[in-house]
Amino acid sequence: MKKKETACMKRKQLIYTGERKWEYGTILIEDGICLIENGEGDILLADTLQHRQIWVHHKGKWEQAGFQDQLVLACGEENISLSGGERIRYEKSIKRPLMALLDSLDDETFLAFLQHLHSFGLSVFDCVFSYNKGVFSNTSEEQGVSFYHFSNDTAQCAMQHHYSSEGTGDRFEWTASNGKRSIMYSAVQRGRK
Repeated sequence: MKKKETACMKRKQLIYTGERKWEYGTILIEDGICLIENGEGDILLADTLQHRQIWVHHKGKWEQAGFQDQLVLACGEENISLSGGERIRYEKSIKRPLMALLDSLDDETFLAFLQHLHSFGLSVFDCVFSYNKGVFSNTSEEQGVSFYHFSNDTAQCAMQHHYSSEGTGDRFEWTASNGKRSIMYSAVQRGRK
């Protein structure tokens, strides 16, 4: 069991490294309600971050913090009363269908997947659309295709994940907006059920 936990931790370390994992925002206080405006101008309730790790830009550096209550952040031994305008950052979430795909991959294919994605200038946090047939289907079909779209300010890429239990393994077809294309195969062939 420990070996599996260690492998899972290593995968999370690979995923959650780098600057792209952060969502940046600004605290807004309106009628006594704490809101967060993210970098794209979307507004969310601070309560949605209640159980997530956040960092506040405090005294010129990023410090880990947590909501003490609606208008107070606990930052180390210090409580910061929020008045609006404070800058925060928090880890972006990964779309559930994409995470299910990543969890299903063997280690070698997992690493190859991340390398392919990075070669297009993208990360798992850039996934803006995901449809994993296995997540949305109640039946375990023997073959199918799932779809993913990744986008950031500089790159766009669509990826199709073709799978089959016929022993042919998984095939990943990548197409970027600049015309770059790539096909990747899984390291481990799927066995018949």
